Amino acid sequence: MSDERRLSGRVECFSAGHIIGDGAVDRIRCLVWNMSDTGALVEVGAEEAVPQRFDLVTATDQMTRRCEVIRRTGARLGVAFVG
Repeated sequence: MSDERRLSGRVECFSAGHIIGDGAVDRIRCLVWNMSDTGALVEVGAEEAVPQRFDLVTATDQMTRRCEVIRRTGARLGVAFVG
């Protein structure tokens, strides 16, 4: 039996991206490892302070998605796309 709790399967995309916090002028560079319709796995520099909610812009499609951090494991963030 699988422990998978995601609502939709993720697809590897290995894309560059940027994290933009609320009211922030600066962008945090990131790497998007995989993505689905409902979330993504994102990696940032170890010293980066990433807010709980932010906008994620991916280089592959230039779309902006509102995200909420669900899980933090070192420099990797599991995020859910929110309204």
